[in-house]
Amino acid sequence: MAMSTDSQSPVSRKVVRLGVLIVLVIAVYSVGWYFAAEYLKNRILTFFAGGNPAGVTASCENADMGGYPFRFRLNCSRLSFDDHFQGVAASFGPVRAAAQIYNPGHVVWELDGPAEIRSALGFNTALDWTNMQSSFRIGLSGLSRSSLMMEGLNATVTSTVSSLQLQVTAPSAQSHVRQNEGNLDYATLVRDVSVSIDGTKIALPPVSASLDATFVDKGGLLDPRVAQEQRLYGTRGEIRRMVVDLGEGRVLTLSGPFEVGEDGLISGRIKVEVEQIKAWRDAMKTAYPEQSDMIDNVANVLRALAFGRDDSEAEITIQNGVAALGFIPLGQIPPL
Repeated sequence: MAMSTDSQSPVSRKVVRLGVLIVLVIAVYSVGWYFAAEYLKNRILTFFAGGNPAGVTASCENADMGGYPFRFRLNCSRLSFDDHFQGVAASFGPVRAAAQIYNPGHVVWELDGPAEIRSALGFNTALDWTNMQSSFRIGLSGLSRSSLMMEGLNATVTSTVSSLQLQVTAPSAQSHVRQNEGNLDYATLVRDVSVSIDGTKIALPPVSASLDATFVDKGGLLDPRVAQEQRLYGTRGEIRRMVVDLGEGRVLTLSGPFEVGEDGLISGRIKVEVEQIKAWRDAMKTAYPEQSDMIDNVANVLRALAFGRDDSEAEITIQNGVAALGFIPLGQIPPL
């Protein structure tokens, strides 16, 4: 019996050592996680308080850090920010953000409505939605990419100058943005958008639209260190593909280069592809009867270019804000 006890003692001691080692590792990991969480929380709150190159101040009310043991999670009961440089202030509902401990630069977050955005440019926006989810990747040079998805979107934009009110609803919307060799790539998709002006709905069927565009040398917009140095005037870019779909085969596709002059006026050469010209003409005349003559002229030119077919291609030229389809003036685009 003594021999059996002696032979088991080394094994028992190894088990005890292993158990102690596991406890120590867990303890060290837990302490490290706690200090890392507090460090991240303090960095975030310092950033929100204006300690960032962009000079934006924000408030994360009742900030709570959690997620132990495999992630970092930050919850706020209310989020607000004030960008003094751009003249924009906004407030939102609760926000929940999380990142895996092995990949802290990849953050997923959710934001609850309603939201209110106030701009010094002369408009206020009220937003609400049923679901908003997003993710972004952040590195030493700011955001490298970000994606956003919204469901049940309702937006009301009110002019503080004229009291004009614009209401927009969309069952779903999403957007994606990324830095790409110094440029800014942007893509968005909205489905079944309805628009009303001062409570009167525009007489168009629900519109679905998508945009895929590049803004040259504007990748710095995602880097807080240089974001405030980026200017709208002088912007150049390309619309790779923009699609507007009214349903029933009525599809409009745009593509081509554009630029914004130092005076805010847009110039560009935009290729236009129209499917179902007659159906587009009828829909637009119903929505804008006061523009019936111009709409008829544009439709006739498009059909002439297509030798009478109901699908056509053409080019819209925009020179310092003046848009024209061939010899037909389409109107003046106001400066941005």
